[in-house]
Amino acid sequence: MKLLHCGDLHLDSALSTALDGEKRKQRKSELLTGFVRMAEYAAEHGADVVLIAGDLFDSKSVTKRTRNLVKETILRFPEIDFLYLRGNHDGGGFPEDAEECPQNLKLFGTEWTYYRYGEVVIAGAELAGGNAAELYDSLVLNRNDYNIVLLHGQTEKYRSAEKAETIDLPALKNKNIDYLALGHIHSYRREPLDTRGCYCYCGCMEGRGFDECGEKGFVWIEMEEKKAEVSFVPFAVRTVHEVFADISGTESTLEVEQIVRSALREIPDRDLVKVTLTGKVSLHAERDLQYLTRRFEDGFFAFKINDREIGLAIQPENYEDDISLRGEFIRYVMGQEYTEEEKRMILEIGVRALAGEEVESCF
Repeated sequence: MKLLHCGDLHLDSALSTALDGEKRKQRKSELLTGFVRMAEYAAEHGADVVLIAGDLFDSKSVTKRTRNLVKETILRFPEIDFLYLRGNHDGGGFPEDAEECPQNLKLFGTEWTYYRYGEVVIAGAELAGGNAAELYDSLVLNRNDYNIVLLHGQTEKYRSAEKAETIDLPALKNKNIDYLALGHIHSYRREPLDTRGCYCYCGCMEGRGFDECGEKGFVWIEMEEKKAEVSFVPFAVRTVHEVFADISGTESTLEVEQIVRSALREIPDRDLVKVTLTGKVSLHAERDLQYLTRRFEDGFFAFKINDREIGLAIQPENYEDDISLRGEFIRYVMGQEYTEEEKRMILEIGVRALAGEEVESCF
């Protein structure tokens, strides 16, 4: 038996934070065609089941075009069962009509639903309204089967600001679970659950913003005699990269440009890139982020640069005897309980303003 474990496709995502204009439209289309490509991969490699671990859609409001394409794709591969567990982003809008639900689309409710494929049992339930404790107690799995459990939520280890249910991993130990298929966290991770089984976040299939860096894809599972071989399959059309460039000791924007250019040398132009400048520079060092953005943005699908990790190479003792307004200002700022980033921004703006330069606020 072969299974594909995917999740967090977030179809119809607005993509408003990282992209605009035609690139946003193109990226939305790439997310949608990603579902079709994934289904084609499953069919070409002989998958029996596709597990969708929640957040197939990005919101409760799904366009008719998107619903129809997903439905038609599922109908196109009747030999594959698509087991769809709704996540915290999904609404009840798919499928629209229970009578028109494809026969090979299997759904879950807020109580355990079990699907059997020979000696393989797949159980799933939607976490909602604080039903988790009751669900853990009511989960019944035969120790002689290979048991897959499908859930969507965050563990205590992966708490986030989103309103998602929390999965209590200790409560699922010793329940005869062989593979706990999870959705919600957008990076692949697989770890032991107990002495018998493991839990696995498949991650999202495409990075949608600069906070979703690294390889994205799905998990492929091949089973033989109740033994499973599990592997992660990178599948994204584009990868989001975070690059750290140490610009310590630079004094000019052109020096920074050369360091950034070197750091970006191996990244394909089809990808999205966020550059974070690091290191310590002098108070008078220049780095024009607008200029740097213009220099590199045409070389990638999307580009962003920030200097939030930059520190200042300031020795406060050097200004102890400085009786100038600048010295007084530096001593005052360095003595405040600001973060290092706040001190840097305040000092850079203040010192340049005192020197008569035109400055823009960083806040």
